[in-house]
Amino acid sequence: MIAPALAASPKKGDDSAQAIDLLSQASDAVRRETYSGVIVYLRHGDADTLKIVHRYHDHMEEERLVSLSGQAREIIRKGDKVTSILPDHKLVLVSEHPPKSLLGSVSHFSPKQLRANYKVLDLGTTRTAGRDCHVIAIQPRDKYRYGYKMLIDSKTELPLKLDLLDHGKRLEQMMFTDVSFPKTISDSEFVPSYDVRGFRIVRHQAVHVAESPSDEPEEQWKATDLPPGFKLAEDGVRQLTPNASVRQMLFTDGVATVSAFIAPAGLRAPLKGATRMGAVNAYGDIVGNTQITVVGEVPAITARRIAENLVQTKKAAAKASSSH
Repeated sequence: MIAPALAASPKKGDDSAQAIDLLSQASDAVRRETYSGVIVYLRHGDADTLKIVHRYHDHMEEERLVSLSGQAREIIRKGDKVTSILPDHKLVLVSEHPPKSLLGSVSHFSPKQLRANYKVLDLGTTRTAGRDCHVIAIQPRDKYRYGYKMLIDSKTELPLKLDLLDHGKRLEQMMFTDVSFPKTISDSEFVPSYDVRGFRIVRHQAVHVAESPSDEPEEQWKATDLPPGFKLAEDGVRQLTPNASVRQMLFTDGVATVSAFIAPAGLRAPLKGATRMGAVNAYGDIVGNTQITVVGEVPAITARRIAENLVQTKKAAAKASSSH
């Protein structure tokens, strides 16, 4: 019964120190706990069921996801290296970017940073997947971000259910329908189940993050007026072809992350204006010969504000004008 716990919960609008602490522990548990189970993702009106095994081994996260519904696929992650196997297409994708997911996003939550932008409430206890859980609500303080409701396992602090909310309306959901916490998981659980001999292998180049001014590309961009609470977390470049590169800037408010991609116009079909798929909003703009695309699980107003406030620095603009 959740009612007694709800009755004892803090007044709405009051941040709970216990809730903040639980959120911090949940962020750590996603990375460091050993667990296996079945996850269901609900998004865009579709249900996606996956088997998951995860461990923290030799100071590194290891994870294997196997689709149990829809198109056959398998994703194996060891540290930053991610291998995605699509047997129906005889294709293997290798990258250094973990696939975005609601569960994975929790590992990037920053409880200290998010307090300025969200109310964090302790809503008592309930049960899911046969386990006792704490219920935490993360409510946005303004129109620039979504809210979350999280059920955190009482013993391990692993999030077992997570809703992404827009004014109380569910946009996406992740939930464990079955979960266990073995002491160890054998190496064999992280070996691909498909024989990929003869498959085409495609490698996605990692984003290079500049470490010193001399490493920085000539073309510099900055955000002049970010939505409240958002800060630049990463800024890097990936070479697409010998003559073309894409700059990726990553912004976060402690919960949500938004990516801005800046590339020469014409590499792909142009995007100008807003587009949406489920919880993901994108906004495109073309500035001169440059395509700007901003994408993230944030309201449309947030993506647009970031896109419209990305400008070249005077140094970069001066170099561009002197070349003519």
